[in-house]
Amino acid sequence: MSVLYFDSFELDIENRRLSADGKALRLGSRAFDILAALATRAGQVVSKEELIRAVWPTTIVEEGALRVHLVSLRKSLGDEARKFIENVPSRGYQFLPTVRVSHRPATSRPANPIDKSTLPRTATKLLGREDFIRTTAEFFKTTRLLTIAGAGGIGKTSVAIAVARLLSQQYRVLFLDLAAHSTGETLLPSLASQLGLSVYGSNVLPAIIGELQKSATLLVFDNCEHVVDEAARAAEEILKASPLTTILATSREPLRASLERVRQLPPLEVPPEGSSTINASEYAGLELFISLAGLVADESDFARPDAMTLAADIVRRLDGIPLAIELAAARAFDMDLESLHRSVADPLALLRRGRRTAPPRQQTLRAALDWSYNTLEPTQKDLLDRLSVFAGTFTADHARWVAAEDVSDEEFYDAFDGLFLKSLLNVSGAGGNYRLLVTTREYAATKLANSGFDQSCKLAHAKLCRARLAEAERDWTVLDTGSWLNEHGGLVHELRSALEWAFSKGGETRAGIDLVASSNIIWTQLGLMAEQLRHLERALAYFDQLEEVDALTEMNLRVSHGGTLYHIKSSERDQEAIEEFSKAKSIAENLRDHMNTLRAVGGMTAIHTMNGDYVEAISLAHRFNDLFGNVLPNAASRLLAHNFHYIGNFDAGLTHAQIALELARGGVRGTLNNGASYDQRISALSTVVKTLWVQGKLSEARSLLASTFEEASALDHAISYCLFLSVSACPTAFGMGDHDLGVRLLSHLAEKATKNSLLRWQEWATTFHHVAKAVQSGNSDEFNQSLRNAKGARFENCLMAGGHLADDETLDRALSKNAGWCRAELYRLKGERLLLENAQDGRELIRRGYDLATEQGAKFWELRSATSLAKHAAESHGRAERERLAETLSFFEGEALSVDVSAARKFA
Repeated sequence: MSVLYFDSFELDIENRRLSADGKALRLGSRAFDILAALATRAGQVVSKEELIRAVWPTTIVEEGALRVHLVSLRKSLGDEARKFIENVPSRGYQFLPTVRVSHRPATSRPANPIDKSTLPRTATKLLGREDFIRTTAEFFKTTRLLTIAGAGGIGKTSVAIAVARLLSQQYRVLFLDLAAHSTGETLLPSLASQLGLSVYGSNVLPAIIGELQKSATLLVFDNCEHVVDEAARAAEEILKASPLTTILATSREPLRASLERVRQLPPLEVPPEGSSTINASEYAGLELFISLAGLVADESDFARPDAMTLAADIVRRLDGIPLAIELAAARAFDMDLESLHRSVADPLALLRRGRRTAPPRQQTLRAALDWSYNTLEPTQKDLLDRLSVFAGTFTADHARWVAAEDVSDEEFYDAFDGLFLKSLLNVSGAGGNYRLLVTTREYAATKLANSGFDQSCKLAHAKLCRARLAEAERDWTVLDTGSWLNEHGGLVHELRSALEWAFSKGGETRAGIDLVASSNIIWTQLGLMAEQLRHLERALAYFDQLEEVDALTEMNLRVSHGGTLYHIKSSERDQEAIEEFSKAKSIAENLRDHMNTLRAVGGMTAIHTMNGDYVEAISLAHRFNDLFGNVLPNAASRLLAHNFHYIGNFDAGLTHAQIALELARGGVRGTLNNGASYDQRISALSTVVKTLWVQGKLSEARSLLASTFEEASALDHAISYCLFLSVSACPTAFGMGDHDLGVRLLSHLAEKATKNSLLRWQEWATTFHHVAKAVQSGNSDEFNQSLRNAKGARFENCLMAGGHLADDETLDRALSKNAGWCRAELYRLKGERLLLENAQDGRELIRRGYDLATEQGAKFWELRSATSLAKHAAESHGRAERERLAETLSFFEGEALSVDVSAARKFA
C-alpha cells in the first residue's frame, strides 16, 4: 500500500488518514476517497465521471454530490491548500502539488480476524493439549455453549485461546476476561464495549443482540467462576436471542446453564510411579518441565542418568498442573535438580497433612505457590503482594506507583525482574504490558490483606488511576478514537476496583469522590453512562456529608451528573439535570473556569432547546460570551446556531452554524466535553440542512442531508447521529414531502436510539413513527393524539411533518410557544381552518404567514402561503394572488420537482 506526501500533508491510503505536520485532520469518507483518487493521479486531469465512479462505484449519484464533497475537502485542507485542486473547465479536476509516493507491503487480513489485542499471550507452547483442543473445536459443530472446567492453574485460558484461534476462520472472536470483574453487573456493559457499542442506558442487552446477529460470533468468557451466576444468565439470554452466536467459557465450576456442555480439562500426563525407562516426549508434564527448566539450567543437569527420574518425580508431586510446573521450572536458574527436587517435596507433604478437606489439585497448587513465595526475597514478596491490586494489565511504571516508597528504583526493578524470571509475572498480549495470572493474583491478594500496608497500597493504586485519567483526558484531543480506546480502554477495570475499595469500610471516601469526579471521559467513551450514574449518585451522597467541600471536585461531579441524566434519562429528569448544570456553572464562573462553564452552559442550553425555551437558551449563551468570549472567541456560536434557527432568525442561525463548522475544522473530533455531548460539526450541519429546506433551497438541502448522513454514519457517535436524524434529517425529509425518505431515515433513528438505549431519542423516534403513520393514512385524530405528550422542539418538528392534519388545539398550542421557525406555516394552517368559518379572516391570517415568511427569507413557507392565497383568493384579488405566487415560484426554477412546487404550479 502507499503513503502519499505533498506540501506538509501525509495521506495514508491504507489506514485512511490525512495529517498535516503530524496532526491528524478530520475528513469525511467521501472527501477522503476524492482526495485519494486525485492525489494518486497528481498532475493529470481526472474527469467528473471518473471521480464519481471511483467514489461511488455501486451507486448512481448526481454531480451535485461530488461538488458538495469537494467543497468539504477544500475546507479540510485549509485556506492555503484550497488551490491544490483546480477545476479544469469542461474536463474535470487536477491535483496540482508535487506528490512523493512511499510504498510499503500490503498486509493481508483474514475474513474473520481475532482482535489479538484482547487475547492474553500464551507464554509457552501448549504441550499435551493437541487432542483436547481439536476435539473441543469439533464439539462446536453441534454445541453452542461449551465450558472448559478445571482447577486453578490447569491451563483453561491457554486452551480456550487455542480453540478460539482454531475457530477464527468460522467466527468473529471476542475475548472477555471476567477475572477483572468484581461483580456481574459489569459483564454485559463490558461485552458491549468489546463489540464496539456505546450503550448509554442501563439495558444493554438489546444492543448486544443486535450486533451479534450481524455475523457468526464466538464469545470467549474466561474465568467465569468470579461471576458464575451472571455469566450463566448472560449466556442463556444471548444464545436464546442470537442464533449466530456461540460461547466458549472457562470456569473452575460449570455454569449450570441450559444448553451447556462441560469438558473437564485434565492435568498433563506424568510418568507413573516406578517407571524404569522414561521418555520425556511421551509425557507432556515432564516435557513441559524440561523445556522450561532447560531455558535457564545447564543442559548437563538433564544428561545424568538419574536426572530424568528426579524430573519425573517433581512433575508427579505437582500433579501435572501446568502453572505449578512452570513455577518449579523457573527455579532451575538458581537451584540444581537435586535441591529443586527436595524443595518441591517438603511443602507438598506439609500442606496435604494440614488441609485434608481441600481437593488434591487445589492443595498442590497452593503448595506450589507457597513454596515459590517462600523462596522470594523480602522486596519481591512485598512487590508481588502489592501487584495484586491491579484488576487487569499494568506497566512497570504503573507497578512503581504501588511499590513501597522506601524502595529505590534499582531495588524495585530487581524485584520486578525477579518476579518475571520466577513465572509469577506474565506478559500480556496488550501492548507488552504485564499481568498476574488469576490464581497468582488471588494468592497474593490474601497476603496483601494480612499485611500492614494493604490500605496504603490501595490508596496508591487509586492515585495512579487518577493520574491515568488525566492522561486519558489529554490524549482524547490528539488520538483518534480507536487508538485512544486501545491505549486507555482497560483503565475502566482499575477504576472499578479502586472505587469499590474507596467506598468500602476502611476505604478512602475522598479518593473515591475524586475518582468519580475526574472519570467522566472513561464512562462516556466506553458507553457505560448507566454505571457512571450509579457511581455519581453514590459519590454525591458522600460528598454532601463532607464538612470541607472542594469546589473543583463538586463542579466536576455536578456537570457530569447533569450530562449523564440528560443523555440516559430522557426528559423525565430534565429539571434535575438543569439544577445540576446550574450549580456547576456557578462554581465554574467563580473559579473563572471557562471550559467547564461552557460544559455547564452547553448542557443547560441543550435542555432548554429540547423543551422549546429558545430565548432562555440564547440568553445563557450570550451571558457566557460576555464572561468568556475573550478567552473562547465564538464558542457561543455552537450554542446559538440551533436556537436562532428555532426563533426564526435563519440568517443568524446560519452565520453561527458556519462559525461552529470552522471551529470544528481540523481537529481529531468536534466534541468538546469529553465526547459526551454532540459532535460540533454534525450539530452545526444539522442547522444548515434544515435551514436550507426552510429557505427553499431544496436541492442543496437534499444533497447536504445525504452527505451529512454519510458523515454521521461514519463518525459512529450515537448521540450525534440521533441528533442529526431527529432535529434535521427527518423533519427536512417529511417537511419537503418526501415521505419515503423520511420513513427510511426514521428507521435508522429508531434502530440507533434503541440499540444505544438513548431514551430521549427513542421518544423522538416514537413520535415521528406515529405521525408518519397518521400522515400516510390521513388519520387526523391519530396525528393529533400522537403529539399530545410531545413538547418543545420534538413537538414542533413532528407537527411540521403533517401539519395539514393538525386540529385547532394542536395549532393553538404551537402558536403559544416560541416556534418562530415555523410560525409562518402555523399561521397558514390556522388560516386554512378558519376559512370555513370566516373566509376573510382566514385569508388575512394566511397573508400574515406570507408576510412573516417573506421577512424571514423562509421561501418554503412563503411558497405554501402564496399557494393557499391563490387557491382561496376572492374573485377580485385572484389575478394579484396568482402573480404573487408566480413571483415566489420563480425562486424555485431549476429545483427538482417537489410536492409543494407541483401543487403551486396548479394555481399560478
